[in-house]
Amino acid sequence: MELVASLPPMDAARPVEDRPAPPPPKPVEIKPVEVKPAPLAKPDIALKEPEKKKPVKKEEPKPLPPPPKPEVKPEKKPEVKPVPDKKPEPKLSDMERLLNKESDKITAVNTQNRLNKESTDLRAKLDAAASGASTGKARAEWSDRIGAKVKTNIVKPPGLTGNPVIEFEIELIAGSTGASIIGEPKLVKGSGNTNLDEAVKRAILKSDPLPMPTKADAFERKVRLLVKPLEE
Repeated sequence: MELVASLPPMDAARPVEDRPAPPPPKPVEIKPVEVKPAPLAKPDIALKEPEKKKPVKKEEPKPLPPPPKPEVKPEKKPEVKPVPDKKPEPKLSDMERLLNKESDKITAVNTQNRLNKESTDLRAKLDAAASGASTGKARAEWSDRIGAKVKTNIVKPPGLTGNPVIEFEIELIAGSTGASIIGEPKLVKGSGNTNLDEAVKRAILKSDPLPMPTKADAFERKVRLLVKPLEE
């Protein structure tokens, strides 16, 4: 280190323009400072880590045992029975063969006769049923004709109401002019009005002789006559 008596003289005469320009300042390079994190202090008491739950294993369904196989029983073969040997038919004599033929003819004739009789009986039953139906129809028509004739001769008492039914039984005899009444009509079921019942009885007697049925089989000696005197 040296001691200097005085500073050198400054160059005052040099103008300011002639002075050299100062050099530009150098850029300052700023280096990043690395900051290291401070180590964490370990706690005195070590915390226990929570126990991890063990995963629960799902029980897989047990496979079902296979179904038992059906027992296949061997089919029993049908036993083949031996066919017995046919015995040879005994030889018939000419007389025996002739008798057998005659017997077959008689059997056939008897069978045919029985069938014919059954057919005849069945036809007779059908005819009887048809005749009975026809006779019943003719008898119903005859009863209507008698009732119509009797009603024309009824003299109705005054003040009657309703539709009473009066039943008389009469006995008839067939004649050339019609069915004649024998004796007096018999009251079987009255109307509850004596005057009306008597009026119907007089009308029956006044209608004598009554008409005959269109079919002879429909005629009957005793007839039950139903009369509705107030029915129009």
